[in-house]
Amino acid sequence: MTFTRFIINKEVIFDADANILFSVEDESIKVSLNAPTGRCLKLLLVSNGKVISREEFLAEVWNARGVVVSQNTFYQNISLLRKSLEQAGLSKDIIVTVRQRGFVLTSNIEVSPCSNNEGNSEDGTIKERIGFDEVINVVESNAVVHGKTFFGKQYVLNIPMWVLLLLIVMAAINIILLLFNSFV
Repeated sequence: MTFTRFIINKEVIFDADANILFSVEDESIKVSLNAPTGRCLKLLLVSNGKVISREEFLAEVWNARGVVVSQNTFYQNISLLRKSLEQAGLSKDIIVTVRQRGFVLTSNIEVSPCSNNEGNSEDGTIKERIGFDEVINVVESNAVVHGKTFFGKQYVLNIPMWVLLLLIVMAAINIILLLFNSFV
C-alpha cells in the first residue's frame, strides 16, 4: 500500500497528493506547497533517516519528470520547505543539512503514514479522528519495523532482515545441537 498522507510528530498532516500541510491542533492552519517542494518532503519522509543527496533529490523530484533545474532552484525549494514546515507548526530545524552529503529529517522526528480517508470525516477534530496508538515507520524493504506506544512512550523495533534471518539460523542450529547431544 502506498501512503500519500503522513502524520509528522503528531502535529502536522502532510497530504502528498494535494501538497498541503495541515496542523493537527489548529485546523485553520493549512500550508500549500508547490509540487517540487511537496515531492522533496515526501522523499524525506519515506527515507526513514537515510541522508538524501542533492543528486538524489534532483533525480527523483525533477529529472524523473524531464525537468532540469539549477542547484539554486533546489536549495530554494529546501528553504521553502523549511519555512512551510515552520508555518504549519513544526520546528524549521526538522530538516538537517549533513555537510557534503545531503539532507535528512532530524532523528527525533516521528512519521506515521495514514490512509487517505483518515482525517476526512466531519465528526470531531482531526486529532480525535486520527488514532495515535500505533506507529508504523516507512522504511526500506529490507527491514522489519513495527512501533507501538505503551504508556505514552514509543517503542520501535527496527531489525534489518539479514539480522532476523541470522537469528533464526542460529536458533535452528542450537536446537539441532541440543537434540543431537540428548541422543548421544
